[in-house]
Amino acid sequence: MTKATRQATAALAVAVAMTVGGRASANDEPTAATDPRERTIVVHVANYAALSPPVLAGARARVAKVYEGIGVRTVWVESEATVRPRQDGQLHLTVILISRNMAAKKISAERIPAHVIGQAHLATGRAHIFCDRIAAAHGTPTLLSIPLGNVIAHEVGHLLLRENSHSHKGLMRAIVGLHAIHL
Repeated sequence: MTKATRQATAALAVAVAMTVGGRASANDEPTAATDPRERTIVVHVANYAALSPPVLAGARARVAKVYEGIGVRTVWVESEATVRPRQDGQLHLTVILISRNMAAKKISAERIPAHVIGQAHLATGRAHIFCDRIAAAHGTPTLLSIPLGNVIAHEVGHLLLRENSHSHKGLMRAIVGLHAIHL
């Protein structure tokens, strides 16, 4: 692991520790510190892209591996319901896997550049993932779970780190080569 990667990982770990401590959603103020050994992020996933269970399972495993590396447990909840504020001491975030039609509308309305494969919205604690763009860039749908997991982990990283959260190397790079992330 390079020095830049270690620094980015350390920053993410600190952000998780500070953010997860007693918040129910990304917008809430801290309520109570949690045991550092029990840091948990609850990732609510809305699968509007209708991705298969094996692809979702692989993405879930990839996200878990990324965050386990910095001492954070992830809980993956598949649901299309909006996340409501909870007072359970865990951070709840929403990841929306958007369909091709939803993506086309969002891309057109917001003039999203062609290279963007995910967006984190800090104010809402939500991340939108452009699954069709990931699949097109990757080329092989059977292996979609790894790059999808990398993109989800990256966007969750934005929700945790907040502003100016890109790094020069590693998972939080601004331009992510889907084939080049090795954890």
